[in-house]
Formats: sequence, C-alpha cells, structure tokens
Amino acid sequence: MSLQVKITNSSGIASTDVHWICFGLNSNPATSSPDWCYVDVDKSGNASLEKFTKGQDCSKLFKTVDQLSTFNDLPEMWSGQFLFSFKQLPNVFNIVTGGQNGLGVQTPPFTPGTADADTLFVVVEFTNIGTELYADCTIVDYFSAPVSIEVIGDTTKTNGIMKSTSTRDSIFKEITKLGKPWSDLVMTDGSGNNIRVLGPQHGVQTTNPNLLSPNIYDKYVDACWTNYKTNTLTVNCPTFGTYTGTVNASDAFVFTQSGKADVTIQKPAKGDAYDVFGCVGTLNAPNNTPLGEIAAILGAALNRTTLSTSANDTQPNCTISGFYKVQDGVTNEYAKVVHDNYKSGIYAFPFDDVCSTDNPLIQITGAKNFNITLSDWS
Repeated sequence: MSLQVKITNSSGIASTDVHWICFGLNSNPATSSPDWCYVDVDKSGNASLEKFTKGQDCSKLFKTVDQLSTFNDLPEMWSGQFLFSFKQLPNVFNIVTGGQNGLGVQTPPFTPGTADADTLFVVVEFTNIGTELYADCTIVDYFSAPVSIEVIGDTTKTNGIMKSTSTRDSIFKEITKLGKPWSDLVMTDGSGNNIRVLGPQHGVQTTNPNLLSPNIYDKYVDACWTNYKTNTLTVNCPTFGTYTGTVNASDAFVFTQSGKADVTIQKPAKGDAYDVFGCVGTLNAPNNTPLGEIAAILGAALNRTTLSTSANDTQPNCTISGFYKVQDGVTNEYAKVVHDNYKSGIYAFPFDDVCSTDNPLIQITGAKNFNITLSDWS
C-alpha cells in the first residue's frame, strides 16, 4: 500500500518552529518481538524504517515542517505516533533499556513539575498494516492544541475536527470557568501561557497536592454498586451478546449469560478515581473478551454518569443528551468540555467509542493519503 503523508501547518506558529518525528514498532507485538523504529525519508521523499539504538541523539531525528512536510510510502508500523513539538524540541525523548526487544522510547513527560511540563506538543496515533490504516487524534492524556487528520482510501474519513464556533482557547476558558478543582487541570508556563489541560486521570495521580481528589467518584460508585444489589443491569455487548449483572455480598459485580462463564468486575476502591477516569485496574478491558466489552461499557457509563443509581438499567445508554449530567457531585467534566467543542469523534477517555456514531478511531482499507493538519489556534 503506497501511502502519502502530508503535514499542513495552520497553527499560526512558524513552520521553522514546528518539530516532528514519526516512530513506532516494526512488527506486531502480539505475535513477534518488534523493534522501536523511526521513519527516515530520503532525498526523493520516500520513507523507510530505521531502528533506534540505545542512547542515540534523537534531537537529530526531528524534522521541522518547513524542512519536510510530505513524504511517500509510510511503512508498516504498529503503535505508530507522529509527535509534533512547538517552538522547541522536547527536553525528553530518549531511547532507554527495557520495553520491546530490550529498548523503549521515553517520550516527553507532561504533568506538573516534569521536564516537559512547559513544552507544548501534540500527537497523532496510527497503526498501518497490510491494506488497513487505523488512526486517531487522541486527547485522553491531555488537550494542548487542535490537530486533525483526513485519511483517503476506499472512502474518506476525518478525525479531530473542532466545531466552527470553537477554538483552542474555548477549551481552556471553559475548563477554567468550571472553577476548582477542575480548573486546576489547566497548566500554564511561567509567563501564564496556556500549555495543556490534563486528562482527569492524571489529575487524581498528581501529588503535592492532587489536582483532583482521588475520592471524587466515591459517592457515585457507592450509589451504583448499592443499586445493583437489588436491581439488575443489562449489558448488550456488541460481540458477546447480552449479560445481566447484579452486585453480590462481596461488592463484586457479577454478569451472567446462559451457557457462558460468569464475568466478574470488582468495585473500584474508595480513593481510586483513577480506575474510572483511566478505565484501568478494576475496569481493565482485555480485547476480544466478554470481560473487555462489559468493562468498556461500564467504564463509559461511569465516565458519562449514565449508570442508574435507583432502578434497573440497560447499557450502553446512547442518549447523548443525557451524557455528563452531574450525579452524586461528579461527572467527567473534561470529557464534557471536549465534546462540546469537537464536531467529529474524539477520544476524551479510553472507551469513548462506546455508543459513538462518529467513531474516534478511523479505519480505512487501501489508504492512499494520510493528511495531518495542525489547526489554527486563534
């Protein structure tokens, strides 16, 4: 599959000050021992993969958009990423021992007090295998600046498009307007310039002090689990059919389907909002399993606060007008603000594709053009 990449810089930052690198794995980590590699482009504009080596000077691998904005033949890559850094190179981008095949990529840290807390960067994720391209503009970890993609193949799909009435500044203003604790997720540099809004899972992990209380979801989780001790949750899985769930005396949510093994999901512990915001731990969702589909649907319902606390319920509940209503003092306000400002599908938490009519993950067969636009900040 000959796939051309085109980068368009409409950010308002000079293309001489927009640095980028494309990197990923050269084979499927589920079936092989891949190497971390970066995309190298020859003088004719054709791309190939080069393996990283431990300790190499990665600053020399970054290009600026004015140096290189178009190339041909994006190689097959798994867990691929375009990393764009504005006005400066990241302070941290290293190849270290560990990870896949003995080496790992240490990407820029972005939480308060870290080396790249004041570095503004964005990413586009993709996997390019055979005739299939999967790509998205995730903002699960943070929102910093708008970036969008267009993929042209057997059809044309876009991702990361903001509403015509919205801007980068809209998101910062709306999060700030919420007041504490949510406004504490806004990170600025020493001059007061907006750098990023942290995803709430990082807010409950950050220490000295926590930006969000790790207990922020306790009351809602308690109310949900108490409700299903006497009521029933029906979960319609897209692949594995319908399960019904109740909470047992040990506070375990047990889901049953005739002729199938039970699926059990433990209650997130008090002070463990990270499980909810990050859809990890008790809400970890292994791919291609009944547990994975149930946990994804349950995680989405908790983030959107659509899970009933007073009656029988059926999930997924895809009535968008009911998403992000405050229940027991909480909802995922970060996700609400993001979705209020985006026209196309976007990942604001890990299972944001549950119910999505505009899937945040683009999948296209026979992709020929992969266009990335760094959008206007004004």
